[in-house]
Amino acid sequence: MKYDVLIIGAGAAGLMAMRELIKSGYQVCILEATGIAGGRIHTIKENGFDDTVETGPEFIHGNLERTQQLVKEAGLSLIPVTGKMVSVQKGKWLTEDDEDEHWDVFMKRLQQQEDDITIEQFLQQYFSATQYASLRNAVQHYAEGFDLADISKASVLFVKEEWSQHNEVNYRIKGGYGKLIDYLQQQCMQQHDDIFFNHPVYKIEHYPGHVTAHTINNKTISASKLIVTVPLGVLQNNSIEFMPALASHSTAIAQLGFGTVIKILLQFKTAFWKKHADDIGFILSDETIPTWWTQSPIQNNLLTGWLGGPKAAMLSRLTNDALLQTALHSLSAIFHKSMPVLQQLLTHHKIICWSNNPYIQGGYSYNTIASAEAKNILATPVNNTIFFAGEAYYTGKSQGTVEAALQSGREAAGKLRAFI
Repeated sequence: MKYDVLIIGAGAAGLMAMRELIKSGYQVCILEATGIAGGRIHTIKENGFDDTVETGPEFIHGNLERTQQLVKEAGLSLIPVTGKMVSVQKGKWLTEDDEDEHWDVFMKRLQQQEDDITIEQFLQQYFSATQYASLRNAVQHYAEGFDLADISKASVLFVKEEWSQHNEVNYRIKGGYGKLIDYLQQQCMQQHDDIFFNHPVYKIEHYPGHVTAHTINNKTISASKLIVTVPLGVLQNNSIEFMPALASHSTAIAQLGFGTVIKILLQFKTAFWKKHADDIGFILSDETIPTWWTQSPIQNNLLTGWLGGPKAAMLSRLTNDALLQTALHSLSAIFHKSMPVLQQLLTHHKIICWSNNPYIQGGYSYNTIASAEAKNILATPVNNTIFFAGEAYYTGKSQGTVEAALQSGREAAGKLRAFI
């Protein structure tokens, strides 16, 4: 059977594209490398954790149109994230009076910036003096933590727009992001279209109006059109071969930024952090694992650690045991508790290095100074036959998020309809 459309990847973008296309009556097939839908979205219920936990995306950053529409359609509910954001530097819990006096100056100068350069070049140009050393560290940590960005590559205009939106309310989906994926998958399967799990694609042959995908378990699927929704890291590392090669599109893919992240889930016997403050939401520190958060307003004993950017790429080479010890050492310095005490309080843990997953190979995207032009190229289908969708290719607001993936999948389906 030759399908109208083949989609590679059953993440948020792939499922959204499939849902839109089957509404229009097309025969659609998805090939998914793993045994479940969702891609980087993975909500789990595991013995040892008090509740469901997110190994991937966890937050909805603001009032996002497509995500909140789907939440409403699916009958799900949102939990606003609460709690204070606190800073801990060299073991000292800072007050507002202790915060870097130069941050406001930095943000003001950032808003005046019109020409695109890298974040590193921006800091060198305007904040290279010794007095700004702590500011430079703070900017680098923020770029790595929030955007997973390498400041030697990341666009300063990208963070200019993004960082100005950080006062919006964040949400979690009650029961986890996985419930949204379940809803999308159910919507797709109701139409009896095909989703083949455990079918990693390693080669795609194509010519105008025809594609054939080859999987490692010797399955071949043909279609008139193709939407590629695999994570950017998979394409940047040439894990899928295109025959013939994609030329300008391959160059564009290489020019996009794609960061690495390590997420650490630690379940404790008690919420010992409440002795420092009862309303902690997020902790930003200068430790090896610098960012931590609670589940506030939900009351439980889970702490989540987060390390992004080039440092995460380096530490991803460590064993899970070594990463656990690194995490506990960071918490020991933050909370002034000895390692033996923390180890005695720890009841369960899970460490996720997304760059080590062969079907992910990273965290999420950020914009380089070449991204705008590269995304314009990738928005144009190869021979009106191969389309790209996913958070890495989206050009609207909330780039690098689930919202971006959903919007991109929907947009790709809309473009594709014009060519069938």
